Amino acid sequence: MSKKLWWIIGVLVVLVIALVGLKKAGVLGKEEGFKVSTDKVGKRTIVETVTANGKVYPEIEVKVSPDVSGEITELNVAEGDSVHRGQVVARIYADIYNSQRDQAAAVVNQQSAQVENSTAALDAIKARLDQAKVTYDRQKQLLGDKVISKVEFETADQAYKTAQADYNAALKGIKGGQAAIQSAQAQLQKANKDLGRTTIVAPMDGVVSLLAVKKGERVAGNSFNVGTEMMRIADMDKIEVRVDVGENDIPKVKLGDSADIEIDAYNDRKFKGVVTQIASTSKNLSSSIASSTSSDVTNYEVRIRIDKASYTDLMQKGGKQNFPFRPGMSANVDIKTRKANDIVAVPILSVATREKEDEKSKTLAKERKEKDKAEGKEDEAKNTAADELDVVVFVYNAAEGKVKRTV
Repeated sequence: MSKKLWWIIGVLVVLVIALVGLKKAGVLGKEEGFKVSTDKVGKRTIVETVTANGKVYPEIEVKVSPDVSGEITELNVAEGDSVHRGQVVARIYADIYNSQRDQAAAVVNQQSAQVENSTAALDAIKARLDQAKVTYDRQKQLLGDKVISKVEFETADQAYKTAQADYNAALKGIKGGQAAIQSAQAQLQKANKDLGRTTIVAPMDGVVSLLAVKKGERVAGNSFNVGTEMMRIADMDKIEVRVDVGENDIPKVKLGDSADIEIDAYNDRKFKGVVTQIASTSKNLSSSIASSTSSDVTNYEVRIRIDKASYTDLMQKGGKQNFPFRPGMSANVDIKTRKANDIVAVPILSVATREKEDEKSKTLAKERKEKDKAEGKEDEAKNTAADELDVVVFVYNAAEGKVKRTV
């Protein structure tokens, strides 16, 4: 046998002896324990929350629709522009309304002229009536003195009655003309209003949050139905999140509850808010699956105003005012419904359920479960299965370096 072979055998023997020694020492083959994180039991502030998802909206948003129909000839704003109350944002083709106004004005002038002519003629008619009255009185006296015949008196009487009828007719004609003037003036006033309504102005200070029309499009007025929505103007200084809260959680929510708000566009920070409105009427939101099973999900709308102080830094960018939130942004809200201070607590992850270790308890529970199943008592069998679990808390023993559970 060569010298080299002896060296190889010697090395292998040494390695085997070393491995056996390490095995006996427990260095090799020892099972590695589970890694756990720990926390200290102590007094904490416990906060109960209701979590809900929703969308961002301005608290006040006004729809702008025209009162008259026509073609948009002027559009002075774009989506996102700031506007002030009374600012001209659009104009509608006004020639038709100009013509209507001119026609109404012409009718007013015509009726006024007729009344003036009738009033001037009334003086002459009144003079004829006065003369006929004088003649009638004289002829009546002469008839009494038997100076004239009855036929002559009747002629004077008929002339007086005719003059009186003419005068009364003239008075009625003037009153009718005055009524016609008032009607024509009302038509003129309406025509002026319609002409003025061709100019669309901003109803409030705010931002154009939606622009739904373009220059040259035709829009319908609000005369007989809801007119075309041209744009929306929102007060972006007051922003809220509208969420749907289920019927099981809605009794917990109260006006004035504070909330933490996360908005997807700013997922690296939380904003503060407060509950300002809770709907009293439910919203039945049924999905296609829910409708097929006739099971409606009952939700209530809750509105949370975002505290402006929590996003003031986002409003100043590039030296000018900026509105960080836009209608329709997705948001997640944690509404703080109840709070308790100085409560001895452990992390919820430390609390778990485990099967009972007592063999006797396990045997009795198993027998009771089998008996319930044999007798057809499914509900009691389920309760029996639940009774087989213990609620435990895992406690770390620093002296032993082990984690033990306590019931």
